[in-house]
Amino acid sequence: MEGVPDSRPVVTVSVQFPDLTVAEFDGVRARLTAGRPGRIVVPHEAHRWYAASSDPETVRALVSALRAAVEGRKLSFDDEEALDDLSQEYADWLEESEERDDADPGPVMSFSVHLPALDTGEFAALAESLRGVHSRRIVLGEQRGLSHHEVSERSRIAARLPGIRTALRGEPLGTVDAQPLVALLDDYAAWLSAVDDAG
Repeated sequence: MEGVPDSRPVVTVSVQFPDLTVAEFDGVRARLTAGRPGRIVVPHEAHRWYAASSDPETVRALVSALRAAVEGRKLSFDDEEALDDLSQEYADWLEESEERDDADPGPVMSFSVHLPALDTGEFAALAESLRGVHSRRIVLGEQRGLSHHEVSERSRIAARLPGIRTALRGEPLGTVDAQPLVALLDDYAAWLSAVDDAG
């Protein structure tokens, strides 16, 4: 998409008939991350990582809500709604990931490549190699550039929940609870600024 910062796109790759095995995925991940420090490749069934994308309006609402929370101001109705949605999403993911973490790894249906995303040539080579193993395998790629993409560890998600819940109760945040929300606010605000500058 023209005019959108290219540091944030994520390519989601779907593999069908048959799905990638865990061993195949590990090989793909090793190849895609070789020589690309910082690139993260996340299988969608691997619940040790929280992977999500948000459109600019959702991020804008969260920036407003987080700013009010960390500054100790009364939350507006929209602020409460944004933080409540985020709190519920985090809580659901933490519960689901806890149940899934100890399960035997299954086949990998799709995965996302973050920062930097796959370029066209990399995707074409990847698709060709995956189809080479199984000639009837379908490999699809979807690039999403105008959204904020996040990959976070469980500990980081868990650290945000107490502060969000405290703010939703209308209570002031302590330093320990505020710090993870300040970091999240800074990340969202920086991304919004880049989107606005590019627009």
